[in-house]
Amino acid sequence: MSAIKEYKMKTIVTGVVFAFLMLMAMCGAARADGTWVNCERTKGYYQYFDSTAIQVGKDAAVGDLLGTWATSYNPTAWTCSHRTNYQSYTIPMAVQGYPPYAIWGTTQVDGQTYNVYHTVVKTGLGYIARWRYTVKGQTSDWYPLTVANGVYQTPSQLFTVTGDGSTWNLGVDVQIRFVKTATSLTAGSTSVFDPMYMRHYQTYGGSTSVGSGTYMIADFLAGGLIISTTGGTCTTSDVNVNLPAVSRADFSGVGYIAARTDFNLNFTKCPAGLSSIRYLFTPTTAIIDNTHGVFALASSSTAGGVGIQLLDSQDIPLSFNTAYLLTDYDPTQDNANYTVPLRAGLYQTSTNVSSGDVRGSVTFTLVYK
Repeated sequence: MSAIKEYKMKTIVTGVVFAFLMLMAMCGAARADGTWVNCERTKGYYQYFDSTAIQVGKDAAVGDLLGTWATSYNPTAWTCSHRTNYQSYTIPMAVQGYPPYAIWGTTQVDGQTYNVYHTVVKTGLGYIARWRYTVKGQTSDWYPLTVANGVYQTPSQLFTVTGDGSTWNLGVDVQIRFVKTATSLTAGSTSVFDPMYMRHYQTYGGSTSVGSGTYMIADFLAGGLIISTTGGTCTTSDVNVNLPAVSRADFSGVGYIAARTDFNLNFTKCPAGLSSIRYLFTPTTAIIDNTHGVFALASSSTAGGVGIQLLDSQDIPLSFNTAYLLTDYDPTQDNANYTVPLRAGLYQTSTNVSSGDVRGSVTFTLVYK
């Protein structure tokens, strides 16, 4: 009885191993695809993103972008050549994009509209995507992904290729940027995440052919995407600005400006990985003229008929309570230092100007996203 059981067990195990080896052989074989131009995957299904850490700024709100673009480059995604019977044909080609996840909403980036998709792998984390492709050395623009899941998006740029008996590469690059979609977003790494599928596309004489059997997948490996919510901030310090003395006789009428003085705001030890840092100014006294960046003197001042004007280094007045982008911010640099050059001066607000001391102050606030 025991001998029969042993024999059956060995038979079953052998059968499983054989089937597995056959499956591996089938998966490993290159698959050709395309009616006029034959394309096959050069190295396999997947093209990977580098490990990416996303810092969620302490002021990030639902709908805000997080971090910068993460990129998956693949200049040799497919190896292609004209089929023998169509060597003389000139074939327009491109790469289609496909989102595997449901739409959360939309957002604008650099003047273009993107769909925001749920990542599924982390609650409160969405993403936008764009892609470009290179057809036999011809590279397209970046295309925002704007279709619903279940639909392949065909870009408007098609590049023509003519058969010459050679093989060539069709490449595709994918970029992903993340979006906060819920207040419940927490720190931690994610499981495997595949934000976009791609397949080659060709058309001729009103007919089309797509690479349904040789699609590519842009992929984050398990643990390759890390969300941080530590909320790093820059170090700042108070700035004292001393305006030079001005003769009362110099003031000639409302709107006259004098005593402009340069100064710097210094932001030190700023964190990496944020989408942006912005700064804004709020006077501790009344705003007299927001268009011209003028606020009232402090009650301790003895002069009258003037206000204090705040400007950037190009003499453009600053609007109060308006967030300005720290344009030099580099999200790849940790503990970085930045300087914002500014100017302050006197601005005549009344026909009568009285002599005395001038005092005033503004608070500046940094916004981290």
